[in-house]
Amino acid sequence: MLKNMTKNTLLEAKPIQRLIEGIGKDVKKYFGKEPGCIIGLGDDGFFYGLGLHQWLSQQNKNIDFATMDDNGAGLEEEKVRGRKILMVDNDIVTGKGYKRAIEVMRARKERLKMKDIKFAVLCDRAGLADFSVYSYSAYAPWSLEKLDGTDLKILQELAEDGRRSFIDIAKKTRFSQVAVKNRVERLIGSGFLKIQGLLEIEKCYSVSAHIEIEADQDTISRLIEKFEKSPLTYHLVKTSGRYNLLVGIVVPNLESIENFIDREVRKDPGVRHIEVSVGELPIIPKTWNPPIS
Repeated sequence: MLKNMTKNTLLEAKPIQRLIEGIGKDVKKYFGKEPGCIIGLGDDGFFYGLGLHQWLSQQNKNIDFATMDDNGAGLEEEKVRGRKILMVDNDIVTGKGYKRAIEVMRARKERLKMKDIKFAVLCDRAGLADFSVYSYSAYAPWSLEKLDGTDLKILQELAEDGRRSFIDIAKKTRFSQVAVKNRVERLIGSGFLKIQGLLEIEKCYSVSAHIEIEADQDTISRLIEKFEKSPLTYHLVKTSGRYNLLVGIVVPNLESIENFIDREVRKDPGVRHIEVSVGELPIIPKTWNPPIS
């Protein structure tokens, strides 16, 4: 079906647009003025590879297009002879398919006088591709239906410095300043992003404690309402099991932990049992937005 698509039709597809936005500039630089060949691996690779080939063809690049399975079957070798090679697929998960394809092409490199071999994917979960749009763990919680790779890059930039300018972010993401501004406004409007001042925990505190609390539900609700307003509470979650509330606090000294437990926890008649673990300051988070009354 894809073979019969009108020239450049694939460029209207959003996944192809994301691929080009993410790696197009680097791929153009890779090929330069050299003759090249894009190889689409399997069905998904055919889709992304052909879309990338159509885009490069508009750039007056001398790029051919071929297909093959990751074991090398189906490749028209004359299309890769004497050229720079870019293999394209949808993603790399375990890396097995990537390694098979790379080994097959490297074994043919000298015989076919290929000048270079690189690999491009939309999503690289193993950190193996030369070019990728999304590079994160297979277990990352991001939903690409709601956040794409550019959104995540913008979030990362603002997480490092919430005052970073749109111009600086545009340079890092390779988008225009206007495009970055529009994305930030969309992220804020949809509730994915909130820009606020955070306190550096280590500047104000020196020790932390985790307090596990067993109590009835009315008491738990009352404690949650109280702890949410405490400037010492940085972590608060309802749990299952014997203990049904976990409180994480940061304080300036050990005495403050004892005072917090005596005044805020033990004095409540609904608390049946508590267990306390004292430790260093949290590794994560390092910053926090305490309630200030």
